[in-house]
Amino acid sequence: MSTTPRLSPSSVPHPRPETAAAWTSAISARDVALEDGIPGWVELVEGSRGPDVWWDEPRPLESGRRCVVRRGVDGTATDAIPPGYNARSRLHEYGGRPWRPADLDGSPYVVFVNWADQRLYRHAPGPSGVPRPLTALREGSRSVRYGDLYCPPGRAEVWCVRESVGSDALDVRRALVAVPLDGTAADDDAHEKVIAASHHFMTCIRLSPDGRHVSWIGWDHPNMPWDETHLCLAPFDAATGLAGPHRVVAGGPGQSVCQAEWRDPQTLWAVTDPEGWWNLHLVPVDGGPAVAVAPRQEEFGGALWKPGSAWFAPLGDGRAVAVHGTGGGRSLSVVDPDTGGVDSLALPFSDYAQSVHACGDSIVCVAASATTPYQVVMASLSGRHRTLTTRPSMAALAPWLPQPRPQVFLRPDGQPVHANLYPPRNPDHRLPPAERPPWVIFAHGGPTGDSPMVLDLEVSYFTSRGIGVADVNYGGSVGYGRDYRERLRGAWGVVDVEDCAAVAEGLAAAGLADRSRLAIRGGSAGGWTALVSLTRAGLYAGAVAHYGITDPVTWARGTHDFESRYLDGLIGPLPASIRSYSERSPVLNAAGATGPALLMHGLEDVIVTPDQSAAFISALESHGVPHTHIQFPGEQHGWRQADTITRALEAELAFYRTLFAAPPVPGEGPEGHDAEGGQR
Repeated sequence: MSTTPRLSPSSVPHPRPETAAAWTSAISARDVALEDGIPGWVELVEGSRGPDVWWDEPRPLESGRRCVVRRGVDGTATDAIPPGYNARSRLHEYGGRPWRPADLDGSPYVVFVNWADQRLYRHAPGPSGVPRPLTALREGSRSVRYGDLYCPPGRAEVWCVRESVGSDALDVRRALVAVPLDGTAADDDAHEKVIAASHHFMTCIRLSPDGRHVSWIGWDHPNMPWDETHLCLAPFDAATGLAGPHRVVAGGPGQSVCQAEWRDPQTLWAVTDPEGWWNLHLVPVDGGPAVAVAPRQEEFGGALWKPGSAWFAPLGDGRAVAVHGTGGGRSLSVVDPDTGGVDSLALPFSDYAQSVHACGDSIVCVAASATTPYQVVMASLSGRHRTLTTRPSMAALAPWLPQPRPQVFLRPDGQPVHANLYPPRNPDHRLPPAERPPWVIFAHGGPTGDSPMVLDLEVSYFTSRGIGVADVNYGGSVGYGRDYRERLRGAWGVVDVEDCAAVAEGLAAAGLADRSRLAIRGGSAGGWTALVSLTRAGLYAGAVAHYGITDPVTWARGTHDFESRYLDGLIGPLPASIRSYSERSPVLNAAGATGPALLMHGLEDVIVTPDQSAAFISALESHGVPHTHIQFPGEQHGWRQADTITRALEAELAFYRTLFAAPPVPGEGPEGHDAEGGQR
């Protein structure tokens, strides 16, 4: 909980007119840092008096580690792993599900991947003791990681994806393996059994209820998992623990299976999109066709960035509980394959993270709304619910939080662009009568991702200071069907830039924004969109890029394996498409920048390496374009430490205040931070 003094809205009888970006706010960068991140994976474990609830959560004040938490039926929540351990996987570099509750000889444990060495560990849940390693400490040129953990019923093993990476980041071998829970593989890795190795990428391994079959999802380059995947099925030998030859039972060209779970020994639930929308299907084991359950133009799945993601959970009675909707809002409902019914639980949330689990009559998920941040929520099939994690500071900050609304803008060609608008709001300030506020266009990462309309204190940090935020779900975003995603095929750096410009121009045309004070920002792929926009759109006064791509050729040739062929679809294969790469490259078009740029990067980033920001800074220097460059030691792809989050936000605010010609505000700014860890 932040100790930042609060401003009382009653301390100012009438909001005073003051230029935008110069407003004072009760929301400090430190507040944002302490509230940053969302709960991750969730699970219920049935006990004699009811289910325990498990989740993991960020700890910005503990070097940004992820801690697994266990909440008993008495309501007491305790850390399940000791201090110094970080439940986080490097699978695909973005991570996969890094922990699971497990049972060994009737005793509860948590099995988790530790960030520092990427080994699997077993621990009796609690904040004390020393976890026991389950996998060997590898030495030599190959790095071994584990992720997407699953504990099959009745087997003293954890099943997962094993990823072995050589000195060349593209020299990667993967397999679905079984690791014994007794620790024997820690001394001899020969005790790890390879269950299957069908594709270059695999995820979602599951054992059938009768133990006779095993299922998983696989795909190969150049596809990304939202392009084309295969649902595989193979016989399973319980004695040897090995799978037999597999066959594909769903997916294939033009289809993406993103999750599959067993309904009964003869049938799998699967989310796939043969009709262009990720819908629930029933897939029979005997080879019959997949049958859509309650088909509709909504998404029951999403982009599989992290193996282990779950948008639905089977129920014991043959139904399923599922997250569904569009980028404009999602619900949690019970889906009945016998009637085709989709019955909403009517929970007061509009978005759900990709982790849902059910046990008996209970459901656990991570949910948020426009007025509440992401929280762990436990619900019953009757719709009763309670939040298990709270953000006590939010109530005090309510007067400074924006009141967002969705809006559809039109491109010049008439196609829709979806955006969420967060207008400035502050109880103590208002704009002078003739002034229109500045706005910052937020471009989300991915680019195959989205930005739901939920309470985000980072957004509120800016809106409470008089800066509007428009969060754009440009063409290529998930949540609007395959056709909308495919708008970006071959057009990254074009469609996303045009869509963001359509929103910015629309705000100005409607009199909501000052056209001379528009900026754009983004992280990772969103950083690319921001910098391409700065150099090609002719619209923005400046841009901010967090760990953004600036040279697509060097990135495509030097990035990690998972995304190494991503640009084949987004721009085009090399070398045939080199002209498109050059025409869109921020580095090669820096002379066209319409204003200054702020670039920030973590020095341990292996997804978008720090030389990407450095190259653009050099290009700006050569053309005399003002710029600021900040690097953060100890950070990877994204900010996780409280000090980094604080410094990054203060630097960004200072950049906007200069850009929008707002006077400095005493006590706010990044002064002195360079010497404490951020490097300019």
